[in-house]
Amino acid sequence: ILLLLLLPIVLIVLVRNFLSTNYLASSIYKLIFISPLFYRLFIRKRSLKDSITEGFNFKKFKDKFWIVIGVGILLSIIYFSAYFVFKGYLNLESIGNNLDQLASINATNIIFIGVYIVFINSLLEEFFWRGFIFKETNKLMTPLLTYLITGIAFSFHHVMFYYTWFSFPLFSLVTIGLVGFAVIVNFIFQQYEDLYSCWLIHGMVDIVQITIAIMIFGII
Repeated sequence: ILLLLLLPIVLIVLVRNFLSTNYLASSIYKLIFISPLFYRLFIRKRSLKDSITEGFNFKKFKDKFWIVIGVGILLSIIYFSAYFVFKGYLNLESIGNNLDQLASINATNIIFIGVYIVFINSLLEEFFWRGFIFKETNKLMTPLLTYLITGIAFSFHHVMFYYTWFSFPLFSLVTIGLVGFAVIVNFIFQQYEDLYSCWLIHGMVDIVQITIAIMIFGII
């Protein structure tokens, strides 16, 4: 479990240094997000169906749907507002160029990649971070340590994408915000025991992220 907390970060570094700079190659590290399947299949001897669906509870999702929507809207508003508050401190052209250089993300493909990020990538991340890492770490540590360690690990996985974009104070603020997001979604998962809820919240926030990227690339 502790190894898997760090492995996404290590894999990102290796991919960035040794593979070509296109989105597919730069995303190959995300194969680690399906590692829970192998753990459940070969260590816990679960069926493939149970290994895939563990953590998903549609009844609880349906019962808490509007609360989850409210949380997603609130976090999305905070994210979007923060962008406009700190926009003047950002070099948007440099960020756009960096996305293109690192992962070939640009104005021609941002919509397509955005659809993938909102619907698929958010699911993979929740399946891994909440449905496996947080759940299993919670069995090994106190609740406080579980929230803190998994929140930091989640944020550091994303830090590898933006560490060159901001000044140190803004970098710190963004990282704290990511830890806060992880803690909130961890709490939602622990309270509702449902990954659909986490997936919806994550996807809503990612819509804001892609909208900002579209604005940076000058599409709107």
